[in-house]
Amino acid sequence: MDEKETRAHVETLQSLQRNINFLNKVRENNPSLEKTIEKLRNSQTQLYEALARHGVTAEAVHKVIMENSDKQIVTEIMRLQAAKDKTTKQLAAPDLTPQKRQSLERSFNRAKQAHADKWQEIINNPRRAELIRKTEQAITKKLEKSRNRDRTPDHDRSR
Repeated sequence: MDEKETRAHVETLQSLQRNINFLNKVRENNPSLEKTIEKLRNSQTQLYEALARHGVTAEAVHKVIMENSDKQIVTEIMRLQAAKDKTTKQLAAPDLTPQKRQSLERSFNRAKQAHADKWQEIINNPRRAELIRKTEQAITKKLEKSRNRDRTPDHDRSR
């Protein structure tokens, strides 16, 4: 089993676990979900067994899970920052109605708080140095993309 297949299977395991966790929370209101949760657990067990039969170690599975978790955290930070930036730009518009301004301010405050909470999660994470490095790389990559989009070719300077 190659690295790509292993990653795909581990991502499936993670997806199954997220579904199980979600359904466990919802199950309190709907006892019939027990069969669905049991099917997901069985699928997860079978997938773990298949990975083990193909020589995939628990360490390899853990590595992929951690990488995926890091990606999710970085993606969430970037999404929240974009939401803050977008709302800030909208708040700068001079022709906002008081209701719209109030709504945008509430939206900005929610995004700001969620962004701060996510950064706190990174800071409290035992792997914070790695997460901060990955977040900085994502921010740098985004800035480079935006700079490239902002540049307009100067056709007068062509050779």
